[in-house]
Amino acid sequence: MKTLILLILILLILSGCDNFTSSARYTKDEYVITGLLYEGLPVEYIFIGKTISPYNDSYPDMNVPDAEAVIKEFAGETLNDSIPLIYFQLEDSIGVYLDPDILIDPSSAKTISADYTYRIEVLIDGTLVSAETEIPEPIAFVDDPAFTEDSTAVFPQLDIDTADNEHPLKIQSQNTEPINLLYRFYCLLDFEDHPQYIISFGDHDTPEDEEEYENPADGFPRRIEFFGQYQPSEENGNFFVTESAYSGAIVFYGDYEISVFSVSENYYNYLYKTDGFKHGGIVNGYGYFGAVSGVNVYTEVVE
Repeated sequence: MKTLILLILILLILSGCDNFTSSARYTKDEYVITGLLYEGLPVEYIFIGKTISPYNDSYPDMNVPDAEAVIKEFAGETLNDSIPLIYFQLEDSIGVYLDPDILIDPSSAKTISADYTYRIEVLIDGTLVSAETEIPEPIAFVDDPAFTEDSTAVFPQLDIDTADNEHPLKIQSQNTEPINLLYRFYCLLDFEDHPQYIISFGDHDTPEDEEEYENPADGFPRRIEFFGQYQPSEENGNFFVTESAYSGAIVFYGDYEISVFSVSENYYNYLYKTDGFKHGGIVNGYGYFGAVSGVNVYTEVVE
């Protein structure tokens, strides 16, 4: 799944053009970084590459397997630590950069913390490409009987007809500062499980093929996302964001993973701005380098 998401993000960079004949945007002289740091997890799945022609090149031509890449951790202006990255080949001939400790001993790999800011520096053929991001403060999901944070438990049931009114998604934040939130809804059923549409699609109640269930380009409708900037409200000295209009992002009955991420400015700008790949914080290149802090909950959507 992470590989598919990576490829989708790369496609988004390439698709953000009104005129595909533009040589100014698509030359092999431009470099690309797409990467998210997850609070509480090690560094992995950082794509470092170059733009390609929309005519003759293939996705493997985007790869830059010999970049010198490091992520630096700062406490204020003080360098606290450095994490050299190595290239790792995935399927589909696409490679990513990650902390080598993940391959040796994952338990020893350094984890990302909201106490620090992080800077990536990439040297490619004498060109320095860089970016810096803050880590959003952790968020928490407010307990609700229709959801569980335990992915191994028997999932509680969520009645789709009363979801918005009786079981809004309530998130606790750190303060009243505006917060950028990304919501992701992912149906956990396989295509072979014959997932049933909540609202019939055309003349059939279940997807007719795997592409109808999960489009390779964006994962729709199995995977649906929406995002926005929210203003927390204060309740008894605590701060909350309540999303009570989310049921339209749930397309199928059955088991769901619902993720809520607080996202950094770099990644939020990439998501919502026109030509977002120019606004993701990359200096001397395209793409984005951002960070998220999130929580996953699970439920079984029923009639």
